Amino acid sequence: MGRYLLQIFNTLWFIIKYAVLLGILAIILAIIFLSSASRDIRAAGASGLQGKQEISAAVDYVKSGQWPKAIESANQAQTSFASSLSELQKVRLNPAAKNVPIIARQINDLEYLLKTGEILSRSLARIAPIAQSLEKIKSGGTSRNFIDLSITEKQSLLRLLYESEPELNGLKANLDLSLINLEKIHKIGILWPVYAQISDIKQELYQARDLLAKAIPVTKLLPALAGYPNTSRFLIILQNNDELRATGGFIGVYANLEINNGEVLSLKTDDSYHLDMPASLTDNWKKEPPAPIKKYLKVEKWYFRDSNWSPDWPSAAQQIQEIYNGELMATNQAAPELTGVMAINPELVSDLINLVGPITVRGETYTAENLQPLLQYNVEVAYKEQDISSWDRKEVVNELMEELKKRLFHLPSQEWTKLLEILDNNIAERNIQIFFNNPGWQSLAQRLEIDGGIKQSAGDYLMVVDSNFGAFKSDVVVKKNIAYATTATKQGLESRLTLNYRHEGDFDWRTTRYRSYTRVYTPLGSRLISLSGLDESTQDLSVVDDTQLDKTVFGFFLTVEPGASREIILQYQLPAEIYQISAAEDYRMLVQKQSGQRVESLRVDYKPNKGQSKSWFGDFLVDKYYSSI
Repeated sequence: MGRYLLQIFNTLWFIIKYAVLLGILAIILAIIFLSSASRDIRAAGASGLQGKQEISAAVDYVKSGQWPKAIESANQAQTSFASSLSELQKVRLNPAAKNVPIIARQINDLEYLLKTGEILSRSLARIAPIAQSLEKIKSGGTSRNFIDLSITEKQSLLRLLYESEPELNGLKANLDLSLINLEKIHKIGILWPVYAQISDIKQELYQARDLLAKAIPVTKLLPALAGYPNTSRFLIILQNNDELRATGGFIGVYANLEINNGEVLSLKTDDSYHLDMPASLTDNWKKEPPAPIKKYLKVEKWYFRDSNWSPDWPSAAQQIQEIYNGELMATNQAAPELTGVMAINPELVSDLINLVGPITVRGETYTAENLQPLLQYNVEVAYKEQDISSWDRKEVVNELMEELKKRLFHLPSQEWTKLLEILDNNIAERNIQIFFNNPGWQSLAQRLEIDGGIKQSAGDYLMVVDSNFGAFKSDVVVKKNIAYATTATKQGLESRLTLNYRHEGDFDWRTTRYRSYTRVYTPLGSRLISLSGLDESTQDLSVVDDTQLDKTVFGFFLTVEPGASREIILQYQLPAEIYQISAAEDYRMLVQKQSGQRVESLRVDYKPNKGQSKSWFGDFLVDKYYSSI
């Protein structure tokens, strides 16, 4: 939230910087209109200049922390701009203004600019008290951090952000209104000499509006995320994408988090096998796994470690909770009442370590670069040399997370913006996924795109989902490339998907032959034409219409030997409605990224019946949207 408020103020300062444009109003109006209107023109210009001076003073007061004076000056600026607008209305009574369209248009343009000044003055006056309160809570020197705040201060901070939603909604409405006014200004007209600056203002306003669109739902999610005012309980899934699974990686470790008023009451990690092994020894747990898990992992029961089967995080999170609670109850343990389930990938932890600095645990120093390989070595190999039991081999994860938590809560306030940027980037790359059991909170998570859900698309859609079944940590050495081409024919749209896997590893403690049950998610109603590139004995092809996710899914099993490559080619017909949309409007494509998946390159080609073909090529770190227009 601090980042959003800071950027909003930067935007306002940028806009105010151009308020000097208002100083030319009196001269311009005097030239245009008859002398009979000069008194009103001079009054409008004087008020506009006064408003410009007052809002500039308000900004200076904000920079120096003189909040009461800043609010007073912003209110005075609003009054001055309103007075200028009132005087301008009198000018409209002039015969030239009423009867000559080109003059009327110039008055309109000037009015739009003055209205923007009035709206932004009002916005500054409304948002300044929130920023003042925020600054007051976290004041006390640049070294002050969240952990230094008292319980009362933390409650005040969370309450302030949560209760700021109406003001932020009002600010967003003002920015929308300002944009409407600025968009009406003509390029060729009285404001032509400064139109470039006006365009810059519009761009800044659009960015501020988009930031607010993200910030407002966050304020409503604060009760769940920070345990305000009631304690929140999250099950955290720590996924290892070196052993890729549908939602991001194998569940080797999980954590239970309790948080209240921003205070972590408890954060404890545990080995997933500590939950699964007792359940495997009792007849009270008998849940049947999906057929591919049963066949390729050779298990008769569905265990917690394999519970993230659906690539749709809301679906997977509910399944994870069911199995988690079921195994607890099967072994006579109480099932907690959870606020939600989070999935975290190693990339997020690496980025956080990069922020707080290297962490040394048990004589080993973990950095952003060595986190995954070093941690895997210690829990898979080195524990034997250190005389640690296999049951306790993952306790090092708990010690690492405890130190990371401590560092983050001692993070100086000037670093909070960097922390928010890290979270933003990892949300976009699906390294954080959150499901809430509260439907209202879950709806907000979906709006913020932190829910990890499979998205809906009116046009074409593709998602390739690999699940590493018994291939150790081989995903770290398997290079993947995706090429997709759609061609318009008389029969409709025909797609050709090429998946290339290149194994650059060997047989050792960490890697082996790659074994993946791969699913290709396509628009519901897609019809498979052919599949090639698989071993005849292992292809195990399935075609399923998943009506809940509105997708047709092609599934198959593949293997790649170390040092070898494999190319899988699927050809399929897209549904008729997508062909109709593409023919009537334009071809649109959403390629959704599997959480945790590393893809070297993504290529998309579209060949219409008529017109020029389109090609897109690049990385695949986030979801990709394409349009032929």
